Amino acid sequence: MIADLVFDYKTPFVLNALADGEHKSKRQGVGSDFYKKSPFLSEPNPARIDLTRSLSDPFESLYVKSYRQRSQLDVFTLIDGSSSMAIANKPELVNLFQTSIAASVGWRNDNYNPYLFSDDIQEIFQSELVNKHFAALLTVTKYDESTALYEVERVIPQRRSIIFIVSDFHWSEDKLKHVFTCLSGHYLVPIVLWCSLEYDGYTLWRFVQIHDAETGSNRLIFVTPKQKQRIDEAFKQRRIRLNKLFQAFSCRPFWAVDEFNINDLRAYFYAP
Repeated sequence: MIADLVFDYKTPFVLNALADGEHKSKRQGVGSDFYKKSPFLSEPNPARIDLTRSLSDPFESLYVKSYRQRSQLDVFTLIDGSSSMAIANKPELVNLFQTSIAASVGWRNDNYNPYLFSDDIQEIFQSELVNKHFAALLTVTKYDESTALYEVERVIPQRRSIIFIVSDFHWSEDKLKHVFTCLSGHYLVPIVLWCSLEYDGYTLWRFVQIHDAETGSNRLIFVTPKQKQRIDEAFKQRRIRLNKLFQAFSCRPFWAVDEFNINDLRAYFYAP
C-alpha cells in the first residue's frame, strides 16, 4: 500500500514561501506558531493583545502576540538516468524511492517536482517514463552519461527547497563537484543506490568483463583472490570518498545497498 511508503521529512531552515502549508515559515500573520511579543503599533490587532505583558510594562505600552504562519515546501527528486543505474535491481529501487517520496510529499501537501536526467532533462509526469528509460538502456550500445546534470540549475528555483538526488554517484569528480555546487543553497538528500553484484558478484578463477560505470568502457580481467580484494577495496574507498564529499557540502547521504527500507528512511530525518 502507498501509505506504507510514506515518511515524514523536515528541513533545518525556515521557509519564506507564500502558499500555506505545514512547514515553519518566516511570514507573520494568523498561524499556530508563536513568534514573539510586539508593540501594538507595529501590529495593531486588538484580538491579539497580551494583557499580562501590557499591564506589567512600566511605560504602559500595549503589546500583542505575534505568530508565524506555515508554508508549503518545494520538494524535488532528481533521478540519475545514466547507464550504470540500469544494472541489476537499481531501476526497481529508483521506482520505490520515487513512489515513496511522491506519496510523502502528497501527504504533506507540498509542491512536488520529479525529474529524470539523461542526455536531456525530462519532467516525470508518469512513472512509466522512468521504467521505459532504463529498459531502453539495456537494448542500446550507446552509454548514457546523464550529461544533463551539468544543467541542473535550469529546473531548480532560487528559493530554498529540499532536493532528493537518487543515483549510484558513479560520477566523475568534476560532475560531483559541479552538481553539488549548483545545489549548495538547498537542503540536499543524496540517496545512494548501490548493488552488491557490482563488487561482490565475481566468481574466482574466471575471466569476467568489468564495466567502468564512469566512462562506459569495458575491459576483461581474470578474477584472482588478489584481484577480487582490489575490487572490494576500490568500492570501500569510493564510499569513503563520497561521504567526505557529501560532508563538504553539508549534507548526509542515505545509503541503500540492494534494498529499499522505509523504516531507515523514516529514521534518517530524525537522526541526531
